[in-house]
Amino acid sequence: MGTFYQSSHTPAAMDHLVLGSEEDGIVIKLPSYSALQSQLGGYETVNAQLTTFTTNPHPSDENISGILISLLLNNGSSDILLSNLPEMIEIFLPRPGPPSISNSTAVLKSGAPPVLTAFNITDANVTLFFSVEPSFKVSLLMLLFPGAPAKETNYTSRIMLNNTGGHRWMLTPEMFQQTTGTWYIKTTILNYSGEQDVTLYFSSYTSKCLYWDTEQKVWSNAGCRVGSRTTPHRTQCLCNHLTLFGSSFFVMPNYVDLSRTAELFATVSQNYVVLALLCAFFGLYLITLLWACYADRRALSRRKIILLKDNHLCAQYNYLLGVQTGQRKNAGTSANVTVKLIGSEGESSTHNLEDPDRPVFARGAVDMFLLATPYPLGELHNIRLQHDSSGGHPSWYINKVTVQNLQTRQVWHFLCDCWLSADRGEGVTKKNFNTAKQNEIRSFRNIFHSRTSTGFRDEHIWLSIVDPPWRSPFTRAQRVSCCMSLLLCTMAINIAFWNIPVDDTSPVIFSIGSLHVSWQNIMVGVESGLLMFPINILIVTIFRSIRPRLSSPVKKINEEQTLKTSMVTITTILKEIEELVGLLSVSKRNKVFELKARLDSASDLFPALDKVHELIHLMQGEAESDPHWVYCSQFVLSCLSRLLLCLEKLDVRAFPSPEEHQQALNLSNLMLRKAEMVFSSHMAYCPSPVSQKKRPSGCSLPWWFVFLGWFLLLSISGLSTFFTLLYGFQYGKEKSIQWVISLGLSLFQSIFILQPLKVIGVAVFFALLLKPVAVEETEEAEQVLLEQRGRCRQYSGRDGSGGFST
Repeated sequence: MGTFYQSSHTPAAMDHLVLGSEEDGIVIKLPSYSALQSQLGGYETVNAQLTTFTTNPHPSDENISGILISLLLNNGSSDILLSNLPEMIEIFLPRPGPPSISNSTAVLKSGAPPVLTAFNITDANVTLFFSVEPSFKVSLLMLLFPGAPAKETNYTSRIMLNNTGGHRWMLTPEMFQQTTGTWYIKTTILNYSGEQDVTLYFSSYTSKCLYWDTEQKVWSNAGCRVGSRTTPHRTQCLCNHLTLFGSSFFVMPNYVDLSRTAELFATVSQNYVVLALLCAFFGLYLITLLWACYADRRALSRRKIILLKDNHLCAQYNYLLGVQTGQRKNAGTSANVTVKLIGSEGESSTHNLEDPDRPVFARGAVDMFLLATPYPLGELHNIRLQHDSSGGHPSWYINKVTVQNLQTRQVWHFLCDCWLSADRGEGVTKKNFNTAKQNEIRSFRNIFHSRTSTGFRDEHIWLSIVDPPWRSPFTRAQRVSCCMSLLLCTMAINIAFWNIPVDDTSPVIFSIGSLHVSWQNIMVGVESGLLMFPINILIVTIFRSIRPRLSSPVKKINEEQTLKTSMVTITTILKEIEELVGLLSVSKRNKVFELKARLDSASDLFPALDKVHELIHLMQGEAESDPHWVYCSQFVLSCLSRLLLCLEKLDVRAFPSPEEHQQALNLSNLMLRKAEMVFSSHMAYCPSPVSQKKRPSGCSLPWWFVFLGWFLLLSISGLSTFFTLLYGFQYGKEKSIQWVISLGLSLFQSIFILQPLKVIGVAVFFALLLKPVAVEETEEAEQVLLEQRGRCRQYSGRDGSGGFST
């Protein structure tokens, strides 16, 4: 996009002709007719076509910014080229947007040495405009040095500036001797005998004029130079030819000479603003870190997934239950809660949802339980929740329950949103909940509520310190440290780019005494906040994506099971056989009928074993394998291993005769061998989904990445602190106070505006477009499964049968 101007003139009328628009700031001024006559005098009419471009039509490595101008002359049939003119063509190019200028402040005391200003030249062809504004009328002597001035005579250029002639020095590439690197300007006050300190305000910016070389196909500065009428808002180019012109405007950041570090830090007694602010932040960080470590230790038990104690030790088909208590007042319960899963192929036993180490079902909590069954229950249809109304506050507001099949990763959602209470809601303490339909799960209300709740507790890095997700591996201590690192980065970025000169036309938003906050201050805060997103994502993502470190099963469990195994009686054997038959009879596919009466004596053992024997024959005759028969045969095999081990340790006198004891041993041994063959057969021909491994739910990092995260966090924090202090000492006290104001605004908009808007925006995006089904992370389940497999191996006394699990 751009603008096109066209006009026709006689050659004589082109004397000092002005083309373009003064109002838009886009102007080309031609030289005198005497300079043009040798190349235009032979034409009757000359057509001038002036074109402006808002974007660079010839991209390159050069930083071409702003408006570009092209001036073409023709006589109606061919183009007229102007080159090597004795007088320069003036081209004025506007700089769109507010200028950003490097600035600093220095104070000259009576008898003090001159002020030394350092800046870095990265392009040998740029022109530098260096301005000095003294606090009152004085004359200045300025010397240019190619390096740190060792002697007064080593300067390459000098100038004397006074109030009448202005205090701006235009430094051309010839003055820099076409050399890049660090240059210094020494400023001295001339003929000043007063005792009052003189404050000098320095500002600088660079510019470069380029044209498009149609033969070399590059941007070049040959035949062009920057004019003295260049300002931060407008570039003046002087060229002796015509083509496509552009200006390259490089804003120099505040340059800090690291060799002057000791000198700058020595000014701490005159400028302690930044240091005091950093000390206050570090003190607050240490106090908050101590609290966070204490809170993390208290919350450590909440992260674990609870392995239900009433799971049968040989049941290896696992379901992960996520029970979410609501956020309403007094939503938590002190009662004992039970659950039962009801599926298309069977029902689970009634299990107590409890943790001996801590209370469960607190307000807003999400408690995770690992429930094991002997075989798959099929497609879940219902879940039955009940409590016994015990304790001081039995009423319970249940929000939702998710059940995940850890073998197939299938998830069922139960959207409850009701009270289980004798005196609230429907007045019931027992209720069946149906599986939520897809349209209910993917509804805008459900996803938006879930995403915003998770977002403010996890993704909003500042607010998540107070109430992070209970099982998140991203600890409070890490969150506090990330906040401190991000705060220090905000300060460093803010102070490094806090170089916009004071705009007198910027409106003042509000004033408190001598404190004035303008729109310009607010914009500085907004820009600094936006620059923080990459650093935010880098640090926080590392800690959030680290997988928990898994440890080996606890030996205490094995010791307890060894003790239990040594204490064998006929009563415990009959009870276990009775429980085995009861669990097998729940599924219609097993064709096992419940026992008509309880097992009271050793003679009752054989009819119960016959029922199990018939199931083994049934499984042996099944030609097709599926997960039901795999896990059912595994369950029977583990239980028979346990039975045989117990019979071998049982006192013979528990049976009416030694022959019956031997008969029980022989029958159990025969059934065990058959069960091994059945399990091996079904395991070999089982379809792949049974052994399906966990699908990755996103980017995850090994546990040792925590060291990398802390290294990056400490490194970034240290560098940010160092450069914040360095810039602060260079700015001086007054500008440091102004910077603190913009920093406060930046933090305010980051915590209370940008972060909440990000959380809400992401929630709306997911709810409207992607509509995912939120599933709780289950990395911790691997640790629980390791412990469960260890318990089962010890229970069955075998290493092979109890080790199968997905």
